[in-house]
Amino acid sequence: MNAARQQDPEAMLQLIELFKADILRLSKVIYMPEEDVVSEIVLEFLEFVQQGKE
Repeated sequence: MNAARQQDPEAMLQLIELFKADILRLSKVIYMPEEDVVSEIVLEFLEFVQQGKE
């Protein structure tokens, strides 16, 4: 998690992969094109991780 906070691309990809199923499940209940929803969720998630406090 600390590496993702420091914008390590590999760590960010690992976090996205870890939560991929949840992201896809959420994208099904938001009434927008799936690709747009997934992109927005991933963006918000990474911003949240980078701003997170320990």
